[in-house]
Amino acid sequence: MTVVGRTWRWVREQLAFLIVLAGLAAGFCYLVAEPDHPVRGTLAISVVALGAAVLRLVLPGAAVGMLAVRGRWIDTACFLVFGGLILATDIRLRH
Repeated sequence: MTVVGRTWRWVREQLAFLIVLAGLAAGFCYLVAEPDHPVRGTLAISVVALGAAVLRLVLPGAAVGMLAVRGRWIDTACFLVFGGLILATDIRLRH
């Protein structure tokens, strides 16, 4: 198999992880670019974390790539807690 073939296979295997990583990077970049408006950045990060929980819960083990660290339920719970805490921070920043 060629290097390009292995690369595309890796990308397919890690697609869910790469989507989450890109979303988190976009949220953090927004926080850096617009420091006076942190609400949108934290909202984006919390939505991505909650989306990661959904992806980890519904996708089979072979399709989640590096999102799978522990068991399915532990990973889902960790992403939900992380996303929930960021969302609570976002709500708190609005007031």
